[in-house]
Parts: sequence; structure tokens; C-alpha cells
Amino acid sequence: MKSFKMAMPKTLEGAVKVLGFDFEKRQLMAGGTDLLGCVKEHIAEPEVVVNLKGIPHLTDVVKTETGVEIGALVKLDDLANNKEIQQRWPALAQAIAQTATPQIRNVGTVGGNLCQRPRCWYYRDENYHCSKKGGSTCYALEGENEYHAIFETGLCQIVHPSNMAGPLIAYDALAEIQSPQGTRQVRLEKFFISPDMNIERENILKPNEILSKILIPNSSANKNSCYYETREKQSFDWALCGTSVSLKLNGKMIQEARVVLNAIAPRPIRRLDLEAALTGKKVSKRLFKKVADMAVQGATPLSKNSYKIELLKVVIERCLSEATEA
Repeated sequence: MKSFKMAMPKTLEGAVKVLGFDFEKRQLMAGGTDLLGCVKEHIAEPEVVVNLKGIPHLTDVVKTETGVEIGALVKLDDLANNKEIQQRWPALAQAIAQTATPQIRNVGTVGGNLCQRPRCWYYRDENYHCSKKGGSTCYALEGENEYHAIFETGLCQIVHPSNMAGPLIAYDALAEIQSPQGTRQVRLEKFFISPDMNIERENILKPNEILSKILIPNSSANKNSCYYETREKQSFDWALCGTSVSLKLNGKMIQEARVVLNAIAPRPIRRLDLEAALTGKKVSKRLFKKVADMAVQGATPLSKNSYKIELLKVVIERCLSEATEA
């Protein structure tokens, strides 16, 4: 492991100043679970690590007139056990409860989970200078790709590793970003980017910007919401396919719908076509099967992950059924 210096800023403004303009030389630490792995694997070799733990209020969950504000350093376990989250935004609590292990959830943070780097084994192996690390080849195209993308395949075949991103997008959450110019807010679905926008990054953050909090609006609070994923084993593992839904029901009629898919593309994908197919329809298993069949149209599986097509259809149907108790 390459030695590095540790900076301990006391404010977000101070942290931004320390970061500078180079992703490689200066990196943020929240809970540290992902950064430590990247440093040990020589994927990251920062000269300075900017520790955010000394900045006040980043660990706060605050109820406001418009919704709830979640600091970037809120621990995953604390958020999953928050009664307000469990009652009003249950899909988020469900997703976090399936994240990693209890030990990691007690250390890992909201910001760290959303901004974690890909889990692709070629990216994580220092011996492969893949396209995401500035090389010219995505080794997953012709290699071991059973856990990789089936949508937006092309320049890079990673799948985004955060499962809590899906329900947050389904709840129309905002990301608040601290920059040298102050703070700005963006919809979380616009926070994540595809490889064709920037193959070496997974979100819109610039080198001197920090994800400081997540804001979930009251208008999205919904008991008829659900997160459902499937994975290879029930212990510590990442999702093979995941779905988040948030439905506004009038009896058995679906008045509004939001559908987000994860673990099947380099970013979480909100599916407007599936939302339109659900809106104005009566809850039924037949409808859910139709929507699931629609969801996989246009998929471009790799040589070893075509199983994800049928798996995704099952996950979508079960997620919709649980959200509506159909």
C-alpha cells in the first residue's frame, strides 16, 4: 500500500479546497470501506485522503417541512432502522437491509454507498489496465462476464453496485453537491452517468466536489413501494438483478408509477416506458407479466449472462406484486 497524508477538514468548504482538481492524487473518505479496498488493490493510490468525519451534521437525518434530509455520512444501519424511513419510504429500508453485512452497514455510509467504485473483477485487478482505468480494452466483453451488464453494453460492461440508488430514484430524491461555487441540487437519476459520457467515472461529481446530502420529498412517501433483488447467495453479495417501484394507487387502479432497475447496466435506469404501461391500469398479475416482458426488450446480454433476462422478468413481477400485495 502506498503511503498517503490524511487531511481532516472541519467544514465542507474546507474539504473542497483540499480536494483540488485531481481525482487520482486526492480522494475522499467517508466510511472508508470502499476506499480501503481500492487502496489495498492499488486501484487508488492517493497522495492525500480527505477524511470527512470531522465535518458536523453530515451524520444527521433531519425531518423538514418538505421531506427528509440525509447526510452523506449517515451510516447505512442507522438509516435502515430509522422509523420515519421504514414507515414512509419502505423500499429504501428494504434495499439497505440487503446491503453487505451487519458489520459493513455499521461502518458504511450513504454517500459512500452511492459513490462506490465498480465491482468488476477486471477493474479491481491491478494487472488489467481496462478501459475504465484509461486503457483501450474492456476485458469483460470476451472474458468472464456472468455478472456484468445486459443494457447499455458497449464501452464498459460494469453494473452499478449501489442497490439503494434505485429506491432513492424511485422516490424522486435529490443529491446536494458542495462545490467551490457553493451548493447545488440535482435529481439523483441525473447524478449517475453512463460510460459514453465519461468512461472513467460513474457520476457527475468533479474532482473538487462532494456529495453532501440526499433529500427525499414528502410527496414521494409511499407505502405501495418496494425494492426486490436476487443474488447468488444470501450472505454478503451484490445483486444480480434489482427493481425498485413506487406506485400511487386508487383502489386497484395505478394512478402513477415509477420503476427503476439496477445491477443490469452501468447506472441505475429509470424506465419511463414501464411506468407508462402501468399508469391507468388495474393491478393484475397479467399486467405485471406484460410489463416484465417489456422490460427486457432491447437487452444485449454478453456471452455468459443471458440468464439475467429471465431473472429480471421474475424480479420485476415479484417487486410489483409485493408493492401492491397482488
